[in-house]
Parts: sequence; C-alpha cells; structure tokens
Amino acid sequence: MVLDAQSLENRGLKMMKVLILSDQKPGHLNPSISLATLMGWDYDVFNLRYKNRSAKKMSYLCDGLFIKAPKLYKSLPEKNSYELIISAGSNTFYANKMLAKDWKIPNIALLYPRGYRLNFSHILCPNYDHPPKRSNITALPVNLSCTEPNWYRKKATEFIKNQHQPHRSSIGLVIGGSSFRSKIDPNQLREQITDVLEKTPEHEHWVTTSRRTTPEIDALLQEFPFDYQLIWSQNPYNPLPAFIELCEQLYITEDSASMVSEAVSYGRSSVTVLETQTLKKKHKLNEFIQNLISDGYLKDMYTVSDTPTKKINIKPLIEKALRDID
Repeated sequence: MVLDAQSLENRGLKMMKVLILSDQKPGHLNPSISLATLMGWDYDVFNLRYKNRSAKKMSYLCDGLFIKAPKLYKSLPEKNSYELIISAGSNTFYANKMLAKDWKIPNIALLYPRGYRLNFSHILCPNYDHPPKRSNITALPVNLSCTEPNWYRKKATEFIKNQHQPHRSSIGLVIGGSSFRSKIDPNQLREQITDVLEKTPEHEHWVTTSRRTTPEIDALLQEFPFDYQLIWSQNPYNPLPAFIELCEQLYITEDSASMVSEAVSYGRSSVTVLETQTLKKKHKLNEFIQNLISDGYLKDMYTVSDTPTKKINIKPLIEKALRDID
C-alpha cells in the first residue's frame, strides 16, 4: 500500500470528493470519470504532462528506487481538498503515487500500471492484462464506462432533437479503425454491412465512424442507403450513447475495447461484433472479445441464435473491491 489511510468505507463511499489526474486521452479520462459517477463521488480533473519523454522514463526509475521527483511534471496540484485520487494511463501513475503519499489519502489506478510498483491502494484493470493475484488488484471483465440511465436518456433526446428523428426500430453500426493490432478490410466490411442490411429490411440503419476510421472506409459507407450516417472526420460528434439507448441491435467492429465495453454494459441492444483482420492472433483484445462471446455478452456474425446478448454489471464487483481499501 502507498499509505495507511482511513478506509473508503469509513469515509463514506457516497460522500467523497476525488481528484482525477488526466493525461488528456479520452480512453483514460472517461473510465476515471465513469468510476466517480458510478460510485456517486464528486470530482475535479487536473491535466498532467511530463516535461519531456526523458522525464517519463525517469519516473519508472524513480518509482523503483522510492525517489520523489515532482519536477518531472510541468505542474502538479498544490492544494489538497480531496479524499481520494484516481488516474488511468502511464503518464499519470507516478504523480498519483506522489500526491497520495504527500496528502495521506488513498489512490486508485485504472488499467494495469505496468513498469511501476503495484503499491496503489487499489488497482482496477481488465482481466486480459492477467494481473498478479493481490489483495489490492481487481480484474474486471470489461473496461469502465458510464452506466447512468439519465445520462443515456439525455444523449438520446439530444440525438433525436439535433441529429435524426427515428420512425422505425433501428440497427446501429459502429465502425472503428485500423491499429497495430488489427485492420479493417474494406471488402470484408462491405460484405458484413450488406449482410446486416439484407437481414433487417424492416429496420432503420444507422452508422457512425470514429477518429481512427480511414478515408477509404468513409468512402465505402457512401455505397449504402443508411437512414443516419455520421462520418467522424467531417463531424466529430459521438452518437454512440444514443445508439446504445435507442437501437434494437448494435454491430461494432472488434478493434475497440472501450466501445465494446460501453455497449455490453448498458442499454437494451443485442450486441454483435464485426470481425476484423487481426494482425496479432494472440493479442489481448482477441481474448477480451472471445471471453465476452463465451459468456453471452457478445455475438459474432456466425451466431445463428436469436437470443439477445446479456448486459454485464460490474458495479457490485467494484463496490466490494473498494470497501476493502485501507
């Protein structure tokens, strides 16, 4: 443990003010906010940045040698009015530890802090990271995402008012992009979309892309008569929360653990994953997807069952883990 802090249970799980340290990456900040929202905590966000790349490398050495080096960062919060620190991402973990020790409060790391000592008050990380079995580590089946019904209803209302007024039940397609792990093949995606549209002619069909979607895939989507289409490169609006709230079925490319996690954690949609060309056959994302399929939270395109997929609720798991922090 970083410190001998009063337990979160004694401090009051529902009445806490927490500090979120952010590296300004949505994939790291959003889970931190989701945790605070899930637990009913008030929060502030402080943006962090190392002075340079060498400073980040030095942080691993300093942490291993128990050296405090706040000057590795451009700035750090000076005033403590918080009862807990949360952060996600390697750019935040060292600062998280220093501040928690100075302020004598508990801290939580989201994602596995590889390369750093594991002496956080608690670590919440995906189970595909295969973390060691320790009392201060909880492996989660999905990434943290917002599951607040009022937030989704608000996003759906905004979508209907400003984006599209649906007239029939809807099918949503969520297209990600290529990465070092996988590649979206245009011909494969064309066949997948054609199959979805042919099997659901009575539905509206909506599609959204993401910041990683290539121009080639953007152009491919123009071949289809979608009732609603959002091309992120032309309009960086995020309709995914509205899709999750409103769509009867969702089809999501398998390249994004965060998008898949959000879809299987909330809503009424049955979720099917669209296969991509995997560049690393044994990558942890493959394991993540296959585990969700095996447990009934996802389908693949080859599943013939009409049984809707289940939704996963990780709140009880998190509440149990955080009650044990000291």
